Amino acid sequence: MKRKFYIIAGEASGDMYGSSLVESMLKIDPDIRFKGFGGEKMKKSGVDISVGIDKLAIMGFLEVLMNLRRILSYFRKAKSEILQFQPDALILIDYPGFNMRMAEWAKKRGLKVYYYIAPMVWAWGKKRIPKIKAYIDKLFVILPFEKEFFKTHGIDAVYVGNPLLEEISKFRSDPVFFDKYNIPTGSVKVAFFPGSRVAELKSNIDPVLPVIEKSKDKIFLVAARSDIKSKLLTRISHLDNVRIIYDQNYDILNVADAGIIKSGTASLEAVIFKLPHVVIYKISYISHLIIKKVVTGIKFASLINIILGKEVVTELLQEQISPQNVDKELCRVLTPSIRDEMINEFEKCKLAIKIEKFPSELVAEYIMGY
Repeated sequence: MKRKFYIIAGEASGDMYGSSLVESMLKIDPDIRFKGFGGEKMKKSGVDISVGIDKLAIMGFLEVLMNLRRILSYFRKAKSEILQFQPDALILIDYPGFNMRMAEWAKKRGLKVYYYIAPMVWAWGKKRIPKIKAYIDKLFVILPFEKEFFKTHGIDAVYVGNPLLEEISKFRSDPVFFDKYNIPTGSVKVAFFPGSRVAELKSNIDPVLPVIEKSKDKIFLVAARSDIKSKLLTRISHLDNVRIIYDQNYDILNVADAGIIKSGTASLEAVIFKLPHVVIYKISYISHLIIKKVVTGIKFASLINIILGKEVVTELLQEQISPQNVDKELCRVLTPSIRDEMINEFEKCKLAIKIEKFPSELVAEYIMGY
């Protein structure tokens, strides 16, 4: 009898990690069936996707409230599909606001629940710890300090290393990248990652735009997703020193000299590519006030700073994101001595998150009973 798994990922990074996990599981058993929520990568790997990440990627407390009716409809859809599909287990990837509720529902119905990429309860949401103990059969963590953190709370989490190292190991540079986007080879190239959600584009493009407009001597490579349409990207695409580049994030990081990068997965990817950068992050005012009240025990927003316990990359958050500050930090990370210091710290971070096997292989082996 074929084994079946229902899998839920709600963001671009989760889609990437979910795809690798599915591929690793299929190597063990090519007859497995997968159904769930995710993106194009998971779909190509063999998952029957019913709701795409373009509909699921909702950022911030206020934004969630504004889209609550739609989110509730996705809960109902997932529950209905699970009851009909009758999977052997539920696999949840990151996306804790949605996935922790799905874990509770599934466990109460006797379904085995695996959670890959733990909720960041060490930063905020410690009230979720009892729920993790109650509703999740096995928790897989990707940051080196998380295993010990969960152990102190009575949870035997499995540390599997960071999946970004696995994803980047697959990267092969586009041999015609410079020609395709008309990028002068001798130019100073700046990777600009404003975010993968429409709300993030609105928050992060405006304060960086004056820097782009004044920096005629630099080429700004703007990372974008082909499934996200935004008038803001159209607005800046006409500038001579801007290239809007869809779905080639690693090519951008590979050729850039510096970066302006929204806090999150892309910042750690830049670390692995040894790209000096400044981190930016802005959300709605109300969401920011809520986060300030609930986030405890951490000083930083970017993962390298959290992992190494010090400010390696500068973080411009909320009102700190001004054209003046962005320009100042961009000039700073283009300074040779600063670049050398940052790259040295990046190597330390890479060593801290690396283990012998790839995460998807370890998680697949555990789920499949090997």
